Amino acid sequence: MELKEKIKKEIDLIPEEYLPQLEQYLKTIKSGKRRQLCIKKLHLKGKYDHLKIRKLAYD
Repeated sequence: MELKEKIKKEIDLIPEEYLPQLEQYLKTIKSGKRRQLCIKKLHLKGKYDHLKIRKLAYD
Protein backbone atom coordinates (compact mmCIF):
# COMPACT_ATOMS: atom_id res chain seq x y z
CA MET A 1 0.00 0.00 0.00
CA GLU A 2 2.98 2.28 0.36
CA LEU A 3 3.35 2.63 -3.41
CA LYS A 4 -0.35 3.42 -3.80
CA GLU A 5 -0.06 6.19 -1.21
CA LYS A 6 2.97 7.65 -3.02
CA ILE A 7 1.05 7.66 -6.29
CA LYS A 8 -1.93 9.38 -4.68
CA LYS A 9 0.33 12.08 -3.25
CA GLU A 10 1.91 12.66 -6.66
CA ILE A 11 -1.52 12.94 -8.26
CA ASP A 12 -2.47 15.58 -5.72
CA LEU A 13 0.54 17.65 -6.83
CA ILE A 14 -0.37 17.59 -10.55
CA PRO A 15 -1.75 20.90 -11.90
CA GLU A 16 -5.41 21.01 -12.92
CA GLU A 17 -4.69 21.42 -16.64
CA TYR A 18 -2.97 18.01 -16.80
CA LEU A 19 -5.76 16.05 -15.12
CA PRO A 20 -7.67 15.20 -18.34
CA GLN A 21 -4.49 13.72 -19.81
CA LEU A 22 -3.90 11.76 -16.63
CA GLU A 23 -7.46 10.47 -16.68
CA GLN A 24 -7.07 9.33 -20.29
CA TYR A 25 -3.80 7.60 -19.43
CA LEU A 26 -5.35 5.78 -16.49
CA LYS A 27 -8.31 4.66 -18.61
CA THR A 28 -5.89 3.27 -21.18
CA ILE A 29 -3.99 1.34 -18.54
CA LYS A 30 -7.20 0.06 -16.94
CA SER A 31 -8.66 -1.16 -20.24
CA GLY A 32 -5.49 -3.08 -21.05
CA LYS A 33 -5.48 -1.81 -24.62
CA ARG A 34 -2.35 -0.31 -25.98
CA ARG A 35 -2.42 2.38 -28.55
CA GLN A 36 -2.02 1.04 -32.04
CA LEU A 37 1.18 2.15 -33.64
CA CYS A 38 0.49 4.44 -36.53
CA ILE A 39 2.26 3.57 -39.72
CA LYS A 40 3.01 6.73 -41.57
CA LYS A 41 2.02 6.85 -45.21
CA LEU A 42 3.79 8.80 -47.84
CA HIS A 43 2.05 9.79 -51.03
CA LEU A 44 4.68 10.59 -53.58
CA LYS A 45 2.22 10.87 -56.45
CA GLY A 46 3.78 7.93 -58.21
CA LYS A 47 2.65 4.58 -59.56
CA TYR A 48 3.18 2.79 -56.21
CA ASP A 49 0.94 5.03 -54.09
CA HIS A 50 -2.22 2.96 -54.46
CA LEU A 51 -0.70 -0.52 -54.74
CA LYS A 52 -0.81 -3.13 -52.04
CA ILE A 53 2.94 -3.44 -51.67
CA ARG A 54 2.81 -6.48 -49.40
CA LYS A 55 0.84 -8.41 -52.03
CA LEU A 56 3.23 -7.25 -54.73
CA ALA A 57 6.25 -8.36 -52.67
CA TYR A 58 4.91 -11.89 -52.17
CA ASP A 59 3.93 -12.41 -55.83
